Amino acid sequence: EQLLDSKMKTLNKLYKMCFLLTVYISITSIPGYSQRTSFKEFLIDVDHAKLVVHVWAPESTDAETVFALPGSGADVSRYKDLGPILAEAGYKLIAINQRGILGSSGNLDQITLRDLANDVIAIADKMGIEKFHMAGWAFGNRTSRMLATTYPERLASLILIAAGGLVRPLTEAGELAKLLDDQTLSEDEKIHLARRTMFSPKTDISIIRDYVQSLTYWPEARRGQSEANKNTPLEEWAAGGRGPVLMIMGKNDLTAPIENGYLMKAEHGDRLTLIAIDDAGHAVGLEKPKEVAKGMIEFLQKHPI
Repeated sequence: EQLLDSKMKTLNKLYKMCFLLTVYISITSIPGYSQRTSFKEFLIDVDHAKLVVHVWAPESTDAETVFALPGSGADVSRYKDLGPILAEAGYKLIAINQRGILGSSGNLDQITLRDLANDVIAIADKMGIEKFHMAGWAFGNRTSRMLATTYPERLASLILIAAGGLVRPLTEAGELAKLLDDQTLSEDEKIHLARRTMFSPKTDISIIRDYVQSLTYWPEARRGQSEANKNTPLEEWAAGGRGPVLMIMGKNDLTAPIENGYLMKAEHGDRLTLIAIDDAGHAVGLEKPKEVAKGMIEFLQKHPI
């Protein structure tokens, strides 16, 4: 048991080193934006939980804040490409490792999406941030919509990436769960399932290989998030409040089909901006980071705090 614990700590250290190297390369190789940026990691104690956040920020001290949540059981590495681009464009992106994931802790029993939304508000309060933009990717979109519904006065805008919840997935039952939960899979098996559930058929294999090689497993967090979703009626969060909304969807997403976006657009009209990205799936922010970031930045500029 001690040996296993030691190995896990070593793997976490290696993961962080690789992550920071990726961030550095991203920051120094993206054309189009000129602001100098920084990256920091913090552990924030909000009394009922301790939550790790990754912060990409411009040197400007008055930058608007975008809080960001990743998908089911996922850590903030999902934002490793988007964070630097938004920071160079003048926005501070704060991505949150949710309860039970890569250094974050907190109760995972009998929780609701409201509890997870309250974590974001608690972090914002601790950091002295009154009003902000909110982004949610995959499962994170549900918590983000819950927050927008419960705390509309705190949000300037809401951004939903690969957002499902209204239309059933087109993947085979159990495929995504097997990818995210089964640590015994070979790399080839992971790539096959990732291609099926997370990526477009046209996405370069190197992007998928990078994803599966950096895949981490947080089964208790996934179970807690699943319970939170089941414990929260759809009608309590689906509308995402009443403010401006951006949906960014991959046209080849089988896990959160593009039809989710069409339904939301039909229901909310001019309040909602829908961007459908070609040759992208559920991992659209990893497959097409520049396109996703461009859409986010143009939307944020239209809805300043």
